[in-house]
Amino acid sequence: MGQKSVYMMLVVLLFCIAASSGARAQLVSAQGEGLTLALADKYVDINTNFSGRNVVVFGVNETGGSLVVTLTGPAAYTLVRKKGQALGIWVNAKTYGFKDVPLYYDYALNGEERDLGSVDMLRADGVGVNAMQYAARARVPVAQSRPFHEALIRQKQQAKHYAYDAKLVELIGGKLFKVNFELPADVPTGEYVVKAMAYEGNVKIAERREYLQIRQAGFSARLYSYANNHSFFYGVGVVIFAVFMGYAANVILARR
Repeated sequence: MGQKSVYMMLVVLLFCIAASSGARAQLVSAQGEGLTLALADKYVDINTNFSGRNVVVFGVNETGGSLVVTLTGPAAYTLVRKKGQALGIWVNAKTYGFKDVPLYYDYALNGEERDLGSVDMLRADGVGVNAMQYAARARVPVAQSRPFHEALIRQKQQAKHYAYDAKLVELIGGKLFKVNFELPADVPTGEYVVKAMAYEGNVKIAERREYLQIRQAGFSARLYSYANNHSFFYGVGVVIFAVFMGYAANVILARR
């Protein structure tokens, strides 16, 4: 299949998806014309067999600018604890809380991050892990909260919930682009924001957004709902099940 045929096929597919989901896709820049964004699938269902999933993002960039595509999960209040010794016992010596921390973050570029714009601009646009700043709940000097902020990012990266480096925006035929984000098996549920941004001359010239829903499905969804709505009975059931399994294991071993 030639490059022109691939181009035409993707344009038709992009048009169909954008037409069916255009109610939520929004242009948030007055100069945003020329940038189109779509998702191959707007829903990711998590069941008991879920082991991860690829999220394919694609679109058309007619602005001529450099591209950034980000995938950001729902935000939550997050605690970071530092261990310390007290009377020879390891305990939580210090705890810092950070507001509005994305539970998941990944991004892709088709150029160098340093060439897009200033650090302040990238921080405002949420581009790059290094540009992410979280406000501590308590009013403390930045020098005190910075080690906890850095530890938070390291923990997220080790859990594969934050990217270490930017992925590559794949360009097809000059204007078409594609990004493949790999979700881990324990990806947090909720509404994710997918943003495509075009930069030129250290200025953002266009932005488009789409939304991805990651949700529990099947038996795991019913179990999750029951655990949240009937936490006491769920906890009792877990304890009873654990005792039963321990007793059954002892009986089996005793017969050998």
